[in-house]
Amino acid sequence: MLDEQLQPIQRLFLDVPPTAKLLAASPDLATVVVTDTRRVIIMAAGRPIPVEIAAADSATLLPGGRLLVTAPTLERLEYKGREYDAKGEHLVFLVDLGSGHVLDQAVLDAVDASVTTVPHPHDGSVVLDAAMGQDGALIYVARVLDDRIKVELVAENVVAASFAPSGDRLLLMPHPSFDNKISVLEWPSQRPLARLHADDLAIDDFVFTLYGCFLSDRRVLLDTYEHGLLLCSGELSPVAWISLNPPFETSDVEVSTMRVSPEAVFGVAEDVFAADIRDGTSLSWTLWRIPPSRVDAG
Repeated sequence: MLDEQLQPIQRLFLDVPPTAKLLAASPDLATVVVTDTRRVIIMAAGRPIPVEIAAADSATLLPGGRLLVTAPTLERLEYKGREYDAKGEHLVFLVDLGSGHVLDQAVLDAVDASVTTVPHPHDGSVVLDAAMGQDGALIYVARVLDDRIKVELVAENVVAASFAPSGDRLLLMPHPSFDNKISVLEWPSQRPLARLHADDLAIDDFVFTLYGCFLSDRRVLLDTYEHGLLLCSGELSPVAWISLNPPFETSDVEVSTMRVSPEAVFGVAEDVFAADIRDGTSLSWTLWRIPPSRVDAG
């Protein structure tokens, strides 16, 4: 477990297969969910609880002792004498954490997809981003009521990036194969509130990446190819370009025309983000803070 400075504050050693992949964990590490591709394993109260869901690609802890798991259906195919697993449609499972029993399931109309999730900070809903490579993406929201899953399509051919901390807005980044536009939806109504198109910035060959996040209710950070990071207001009004070349004795960012593009960027806390910076041939995660006195996005 890492704190807001990306420093380890708690460690937990699990007796799981070496190929196991972490899917979810509670803040106190009392509950940890992993998959070994054949099944999901819930580690709670010092004992493993197997769940017979193969090839799970996400798991989200929900209130009330429930777990939301996504996984594709698998079909065994043969090509030139070699067998392989092909992904079919995607399923969403509601699992009881205490017993591992599947309580309900729903189907996503997404074939050969990989699903990532963006949990809402307060209301228990989960946004599901079903990425289908160059074929685009489908964005759903899953809600649970009385142990039944309700899935609703939210958007197509965009990337679900981040909720505002208050939970009243959802940031959508552009899919690389489609329109180079960022948008913010009101939540839960899904009414469009703001948009920013690459053409609005009047910069040649300007392209947004998949990465963006709310740093606070009033600040949004957007990543771009070749042009670095763009700080915007909560309504997507551009405020400043962000340089990741400050003096090494400080972790504050600087407003500058020097634009370094990270490999990835994620919000960590209010006005704090982590960036994966390439130094030669290696990548390293670094932590950055935007001081209120430097750039005011209000």
